[in-house]
Amino acid sequence: MTIDGRVQDLADRIGRPVIVFDADFNVVAFSVHEGEVDTARLSIILSRKGSERAKALIKEHGADRAPGAVLIPVIGGAPPRVVAALRYQGQVTGYVSYVPDADERAEDRDAPAVQEARAELGAHLAARAAEERDGAERVARLTTRLLEGDAHQREMVADRLLKSGLISSSTVYSVMVFAVGDLESRDAAASRLIVERALSRISSIASRTSLRTVIDGTGVLIIPDEVSSQRLLDLINSLWFPGARGGGGSPRARLVDVHESRREAHIALRAAALDPQRYGPTAVWDDLGIDRLLAQLPVEQMTMKDLPDGIQHLLRVSSGADLAATLEAYLDNGADAQRTARTLHIHRSTLYYRLDRIREIVGADLSDGRVRRELHTALRVATLARLR
Repeated sequence: MTIDGRVQDLADRIGRPVIVFDADFNVVAFSVHEGEVDTARLSIILSRKGSERAKALIKEHGADRAPGAVLIPVIGGAPPRVVAALRYQGQVTGYVSYVPDADERAEDRDAPAVQEARAELGAHLAARAAEERDGAERVARLTTRLLEGDAHQREMVADRLLKSGLISSSTVYSVMVFAVGDLESRDAAASRLIVERALSRISSIASRTSLRTVIDGTGVLIIPDEVSSQRLLDLINSLWFPGARGGGGSPRARLVDVHESRREAHIALRAAALDPQRYGPTAVWDDLGIDRLLAQLPVEQMTMKDLPDGIQHLLRVSSGADLAATLEAYLDNGADAQRTARTLHIHRSTLYYRLDRIREIVGADLSDGRVRRELHTALRVATLARLR
């Protein structure tokens, strides 16, 4: 018998409309029942999820711990509810809920026939959850092969994923990656939770199907769409997970080539970790500029001695931090003194004084384009290496 059949059978036995939730309070099934449907039940059915208030009441009244059915009384004008935990081998797999008759006896809620029906539902939900886990693991394995397999494997897996509908067909495919923790040690469990939340969030606002997995402690999400910097930032912020970061790769026209987008997304994620002041918690490949190259350097191993002599001298003087910031602003603004002064909110005479001081310390001509390029790059590397 299907889950819908089991739910309908239980509803017929007790003569009341029934709703069944899984352990996460998602609506799994509900019975068809003649007569008026109460507003609360209709709202749950339409939203496909139990309310936060309902979850709290189930915990408060011990329905998750009680061996049998529990009556949750009238609260805030909502009708009373009978709630019983569904179990399999002692583990809660879901809940069944219905509005009781006014003359319903407590012993009727736990009659042998009703207990038997609940046991069947509990076993069915356990099997359903196991199938979902197996399916998710299978998709994760395929996704990993798509990203890390050889060219032949990628072709086969991409074709299989598209034909089976495990990812929606699209004109472009992109990768987002998520991590929690530092660059050396990432929390795989937290990253898995982040990618699950991200997928759930994306699924709630888009109809197309995405792929997900966790590889080496980093959550990976393949979407049939482009990644925009603002949407990625909004997504990370909506997850409310401390320390979460995200990176986005550029789109590819073919699913088989999406491993290239994943590589870019990883570099963007690394850039966000190296310079959170510039990027915040997220970065996208298309916005990286020179950091596409610099974020791939082993900057964690660099010391002050690895920088050009002029920059070493500049960073070591007492006012080095301020002078370095002035030089970087000057170079960022194309050596335009007027624009640099506006950026720094200082008078041009103050800027000229600082530039003369910088020329003296670094021992170089700032009008030389090659010198400016060297200094600009060295300052950026110093920032990524956290040497300034």
